[in-house]
Amino acid sequence: MIDFTRKDTLTPRERLTALIACKPIDRVPFNPFSMGFSARLFGIDRGEFYRNPEKAFAAGLHLMETYPWMNCRPSYGWADRGSWEFGGKVIWPDNNRFIAPGSEPLLHTPQEVDGLADPDPELAGMNPLIDRFNALNRRHGFPASLPGGTPTTLAAGIVGRSTFLKWLLRYPEAVHGLQKKVTRFLLRTAERTIGKYGAGNCSVFCGVPMESNQLIPVEMFATFAKPYIREIFEFYRSAGVVSVVVHLCGDHTANLAHWQDIPLPPRTVFSIGHEMDLEKTSAAIGKTHILGGNVNNQILHRGTEEDVATEVTRCLTAGMKHPGGFILMPACELPPDTPTENLEALAGTLSERGYYQ
Repeated sequence: MIDFTRKDTLTPRERLTALIACKPIDRVPFNPFSMGFSARLFGIDRGEFYRNPEKAFAAGLHLMETYPWMNCRPSYGWADRGSWEFGGKVIWPDNNRFIAPGSEPLLHTPQEVDGLADPDPELAGMNPLIDRFNALNRRHGFPASLPGGTPTTLAAGIVGRSTFLKWLLRYPEAVHGLQKKVTRFLLRTAERTIGKYGAGNCSVFCGVPMESNQLIPVEMFATFAKPYIREIFEFYRSAGVVSVVVHLCGDHTANLAHWQDIPLPPRTVFSIGHEMDLEKTSAAIGKTHILGGNVNNQILHRGTEEDVATEVTRCLTAGMKHPGGFILMPACELPPDTPTENLEALAGTLSERGYYQ
């Protein structure tokens, strides 16, 4: 295992605190964005990890202990939300058959949207599991998680992704009606969490997969997604939430200008997929925000150690130029079956090339 202690002058917590405060740091932090990998390292099935937030939290602590050079904390949640929260069915990844939980579509016609009842945020879907995970987070000094999935992503989960993309063209009013219901649910959930823990003790991880330009053009982002994302972040800003990560999953290059109109707090982390260019994204978000990314997951999962070293070097060379600061991250969740040798190759490259002094 690579020994960072010979060069490090800051602890992981000190490094992240200094980065957020725009102060000099010794080296680039690495956030693994790990859940399924944490389950594997801890020796539990992914179905067990996601059904049991206490075990997920323990797996996150185990990851921190195993790789103390990382900047990480226990992580929990999944992207395919919406259907379960509004009364549909969740599909658990038992026997590691999927990377994360999935769901079955709940609605099949646009006429069903008006009759969709508002769920109880205390009982709906994964909310009770997140509540248990948040209690552990706060007990150990970590922030509580606020709902961060975009309304577009949850709405797509309710009707199915392919159906949702068709509805954008054929039934735009139904899409807006569904987006409003989902936005209302996310805001009610956020109000509960902030009321319990305080805005300063909460953080947001906003995953943005459905708004990728590989799925919808920028004009649809501006019409169907941006207004609802903006409404949620206006609430977070008024409540005093300051810790935000925006994960742009896929290619969002054409949408970047629109994110400048969304009221994000200073020092928001923009984590990007491998499809996006680090230097172009750096220019778009400016020095106010932190850049994160974007090690190709396929290389982490299936590449050689040499491939990993080359890919990490690419990320560091571009990312360390960003005036707002840089966090090395996978392009999306760390693949659960990433070979430990490839993670060591990443660490070795970070140790060789990731120091600022």
